[in-house]
Amino acid sequence: MSLYRKRLKLVKGEGVYVWDSQGRRYMDLVAGIGVNVLGHNHPEWVSAIKEQLEKLVVAGPMFEHEERDEMLEELAKWADYEYVYMGNSGTEAVEAAIKFARLYTGRKEIVAMTNAFHGRTMGALSATWKPKYRKDFEPLVPGFKHIPFNNVEAAKEAITRETAAVIFEPIQGEGGIVPAKKEFVKTLRDLTEDVGALLIADEVQTGLRTGRFLAIEHYKVMPDIVTMGKGIGNGVPVSLTLTNFDVERGKHGSTFGGNPLACKAVATTLRILRKEKLVEKAEEKFIEVEAPNVIMTRGMGLMIGIVMRKPVGRFVEELQNRGYLVHTAGQRVIRLLPPLIITKDQIMEVKSAIEGVINDISGGESRVSQEAG
Repeated sequence: MSLYRKRLKLVKGEGVYVWDSQGRRYMDLVAGIGVNVLGHNHPEWVSAIKEQLEKLVVAGPMFEHEERDEMLEELAKWADYEYVYMGNSGTEAVEAAIKFARLYTGRKEIVAMTNAFHGRTMGALSATWKPKYRKDFEPLVPGFKHIPFNNVEAAKEAITRETAAVIFEPIQGEGGIVPAKKEFVKTLRDLTEDVGALLIADEVQTGLRTGRFLAIEHYKVMPDIVTMGKGIGNGVPVSLTLTNFDVERGKHGSTFGGNPLACKAVATTLRILRKEKLVEKAEEKFIEVEAPNVIMTRGMGLMIGIVMRKPVGRFVEELQNRGYLVHTAGQRVIRLLPPLIITKDQIMEVKSAIEGVINDISGGESRVSQEAG
């Protein structure tokens, strides 16, 4: 039985490196699409998870447990929200946010952004923009509309007293690593407050990576709802939906949400991030790639997009051949989401490797073009 087309088969990881089934080592700049913020096999994290596996893995949402208390205590050191609802993936956090917004406001309309990606379940998919994700599953959930990202005038026209919530990513991930403009974010906050709608910041990919716990902190704006996932558990499936208002018991729930193992993973991840100051250090590790065919480098901290003039497939393949695993964000953006433990020397090595690959391929293409001419 095969789930996917044949790909590189990874068998182990250590720090920022992984090894394939042939014993070859790679620097992992994908990190499970931004998941392994502590890298692979972090000894303190592994020890805590092993201990928890032998103690208590599930309890059921109707019971309290000390791991949840531990997680809430750690989370309170990072985020100033009164309530947290736990799920198992980023898309579940988005589903919860949409439900909570409709329940709280009594309205139905959700305003989302062009090029947004919020997940693949039906509600999150309705907020997601690209037709390639949506078209095979329509009709989707009604009541969603999309406006151009970073377009202030479009926001002013779209957000009305019919709007339950506006959902956006402070930096669009799948959309090409595109940061929101400060004026745009301020406009969203002002407009939603004026009409009594809620502002939802989707931080599933941006959380922890930009030099702040939440990327929205760079904008000095307080959303009504925040969604988190990916790196918050360092590999254990878990998500958070943060709010300052309660939801009536029974209106939302999850069998596995908030289980002791997930809570221990979040608490341990946050404690290590805090002790090693990995979130704060991420901001100074941003790199600018300068090479032929590179239009720009954009993003924040360790959420980096290298925008190319041509499709990036060949560059990604050659980087893998040279021992560097990178991801993409569309056809023309190389995406880097490395573990936060990556050192400055290592990230500079990455910069040199990417520039070397781009120079070699671009130079080779130039020579072929000249010979053909």
